[in-house]
Amino acid sequence: MGRRLVALLLLFLPGFAQKVRVVAASDLQYALPEVARAFERKNPGVKVELVFGSSGKLYAQLTQGLEADLFFSADKAYPELLEQRGLAEPGTRKPYALGRVVLWVDRKLGLKPGPEALKDPRVTQLALANPVHAPYGRAAVTLLEHLGLLRRKDVPLPGLAKPFPLLSWEEIPWERLTGGVEAYWDATPLRQGKPRFAFVYGENISQTAQLALAATRVGLLALSLAVHESLSGAGAYWLAPLGSHLPLEQDYLVLKGRGRPEVLAFHAYVGSPEARAVFRRYGFLLPGE
Repeated sequence: MGRRLVALLLLFLPGFAQKVRVVAASDLQYALPEVARAFERKNPGVKVELVFGSSGKLYAQLTQGLEADLFFSADKAYPELLEQRGLAEPGTRKPYALGRVVLWVDRKLGLKPGPEALKDPRVTQLALANPVHAPYGRAAVTLLEHLGLLRRKDVPLPGLAKPFPLLSWEEIPWERLTGGVEAYWDATPLRQGKPRFAFVYGENISQTAQLALAATRVGLLALSLAVHESLSGAGAYWLAPLGSHLPLEQDYLVLKGRGRPEVLAFHAYVGSPEARAVFRRYGFLLPGE
């Protein structure tokens, strides 16, 4: 009897649960558990374990041997890199969503959410995900640049084909920008008329949301988190237009050697109408729509 057939039979044995270990970008903190629970209801012999973090840090851990079956990124670049390194099951990298960025503002500030709010003297801190390894942080920085609130500095970065100010958003070597946003961008438009101003960095977009809620009162966040009651009750948001920041085309894949039947079943379920409805409810745009 083949190994795959044995695994399938075991799914239906009482008390025997197959585990699917998923590592995922933290913008999925609320949506993916719903998808996993719905999958488990249809597949009672399978348990989906979820671990969330920043896409860049999860990618680095996967290249160092982190045990996982599937990887959900907040961009397509990290899954592509895993493919290039031979760490993905061939043919399993697929898009599952397009992420959206919002400017979230605590209602207690009394400000209307939108780009102009960032110039208000009451906004002295702004939470964003660390752009070194978080795709939503990169989207946040490029949004501020698009709005004219950040201006790129002509900083020397050895090895670049052209000066830093002339790089497209996709060409920016984000992993090398470890000095903080203001080492590479002039934030004068955000500082004018204020007693002080500072960026406050979250290690991932979920931690960034917590920082905005508990400390900074303003943040550039994922729409998928802002629509959750934990944030929607305390604040309001402005949705950044598509094309105003680095795109958040989000891919997922099965890791090399992890294509067990239960893993492939969950991989397929993510593209089902039921799963797509969950992603849509949390504000994601979906492939083919």
